[in-house]
Amino acid sequence: MPPLPKLQELPPKWARFCLGIRSFAAQELSRPFSASACVVACSGGADSTAMLLISALLCRKDGGRVIAAHLDHGLRAESPRDADFVAALCENWNIPFVREQANIAALAKNSGMGLEEAGRLARYELLERVRREQGAELVLLGHQLNDLAEDQLLRLMRGAGWPGLGGMAGHDAERCLLRPLLLTPRSKLEAFLVSCAQNWRVDQSNLEPIATRNRVRLELLPVLLRENPAYLDAAARLWRQARLDEKHWDAQVQALFSALPPPGPGGVLLLPAHMLNAAPAPLRLRLCKAALESLGPGQALSDGLFRLDELWRLRASGKSLRFPGDKEARLSKAGIALRVIDRKKECG
Repeated sequence: MPPLPKLQELPPKWARFCLGIRSFAAQELSRPFSASACVVACSGGADSTAMLLISALLCRKDGGRVIAAHLDHGLRAESPRDADFVAALCENWNIPFVREQANIAALAKNSGMGLEEAGRLARYELLERVRREQGAELVLLGHQLNDLAEDQLLRLMRGAGWPGLGGMAGHDAERCLLRPLLLTPRSKLEAFLVSCAQNWRVDQSNLEPIATRNRVRLELLPVLLRENPAYLDAAARLWRQARLDEKHWDAQVQALFSALPPPGPGGVLLLPAHMLNAAPAPLRLRLCKAALESLGPGQALSDGLFRLDELWRLRASGKSLRFPGDKEARLSKAGIALRVIDRKKECG
């Protein structure tokens, strides 16, 4: 394996490329990372290998620190060789490496989850644990523009609303996650690795059209790219538009939410009539959603929110609706009262 180069030793094109990743994180994601302690999730694939290399180059330059973490899911005969590849890479580049193995098949069976979901949860649990143990500030993920386009299509198929249709977040501050490569096409990352004479591992299971995500990647996205070769650029624009709208509406909702009266007896949260009447429909719907989510687990779906708003506009006092998480919205002239129902008391 080639040794880790210095940023200034790269061809100017690729040095600018790495600095562009740093600028994207700092400017568009509002979270610079190269002077921080970072845990990099590295599977050995092209995306995560590029993320490890780029973060190592930038952190070496700016005073940050990189730790790599790898979870072997135990689902493929060749998966230990993927872990060995990342271990050798980290040894060659003098990067601390945490390697663990999990029985994802058993975890999925015992929890009733699919393999993909079980693997994702186990992977994020490891990354967060390593972050805390190493005193790191961020977890860097290798999701790139092709992944974003796939995520947008999956959200569309599931019936997500706006701005969720824009795709995954570039920065999840609550979970300390950062995706600096999110608007970089996979082909650019592979070209960068080739220029550095750095190879990567290929997970053959990603080439099998079994999981929905794989079918989107292998069948649906190529069709869209044939119809519109600039489709990935469109996906990036959609993501940027969604982020702008999200910031706008989040600020509007927060201003209203902070002005709500405190919960009453039984934890009842009232959305006052004057506030609901003064808010345009897009803001009113988002306020109802935020208020319901503040009551605890259970996602308020679009159909229920639209029905609640319709009943409010019809002045349907006395009507009530149920939402996931045993939540109830009851309409009155005073507004919409939200509460979590105690099933034990309800059933006597």
